[in-house]
Amino acid sequence: MKKTYVITDLIWILLAFLVCAGGLTLGFGSFQQPQAGFMPFLAGLLLGFLALLDLASGLKARWKGAKEDKEIWSEIDWGKLILTMAVLFVYTLLSPILGFVIATILLFLFLFRMMEPRPWWIILLVSLAATGLFYLVFQIGLEGQLPRGFWGF
Repeated sequence: MKKTYVITDLIWILLAFLVCAGGLTLGFGSFQQPQAGFMPFLAGLLLGFLALLDLASGLKARWKGAKEDKEIWSEIDWGKLILTMAVLFVYTLLSPILGFVIATILLFLFLFRMMEPRPWWIILLVSLAATGLFYLVFQIGLEGQLPRGFWGF
């Protein structure tokens, strides 16, 4: 049994408990009239459930075939990681200028191409579809305020 996994799951369970407690202090309300703590409480429940599920499955299988911590860190491509973090930072700067749609398409093009190179037409299609889906859900469905940029969309 790997102590690292047990400790990590227990930390997630503790965090879930704290999120649920914070949600309850904000006020839960009801399903018809939710208050400020409604979503944090549900998010804490989901986090706690997933952490318990991971802990239970890990204890049952005793994490057979799990890699050692040294093996996990040795496989990281630090160049890709740092480049991805830099691109996400640039995305936050360009979103208000270019707008959500264009900035997100460019972000997805970069991320999909960098992660696992595929033909450009597939990357472009998936980037357009994912951005369109996010736009439909958050801008049209939930009536959120996404950055418009200088083109107005």
